[in-house]
Amino acid sequence: MIFELILLAVGLLLLAFPQVLDGKPRQRHSRRLKELRNGADEAFFEERRALETYQPRGYWQTRVLGCLLIFIALSRILFDK
Repeated sequence: MIFELILLAVGLLLLAFPQVLDGKPRQRHSRRLKELRNGADEAFFEERRALETYQPRGYWQTRVLGCLLIFIALSRILFDK
């Protein structure tokens, strides 16, 4: 029962606050883009264009993982005897 409650809590956390797991890439992306706009040298050819064009992935994968954990926890609580 403790395991299911932990799964449920982690699932709710990932569903409500996905940036807990995915916050760092977005921060690095915005920080590096800001540096390039202020005149920093590019590490590779067209780095600035690549950063402006391709944003970091969204939070949907983390939210799907949270929903999956909630589903597993609830199914184990309800159907495990």
